[in-house]
Amino acid sequence: MRIFSMFVAIIISAFIAVGIAEYYHQPYNWYLVFLMILSGFFIQTIILIFESENTEENEI
Repeated sequence: MRIFSMFVAIIISAFIAVGIAEYYHQPYNWYLVFLMILSGFFIQTIILIFESENTEENEI
């Protein structure tokens, strides 16, 4: 459940960023939203890999 909520938070934060940009009348492109979501998933995946390696070391 924790992993799913993090992915939902990444998607919601990307759309909040679009809302803030629109509120302040800043230009944005939808491919940048897609890029924000992909980079968030990439960073979160790396964090999950490091956490799993850390828990494997603690089990030994």
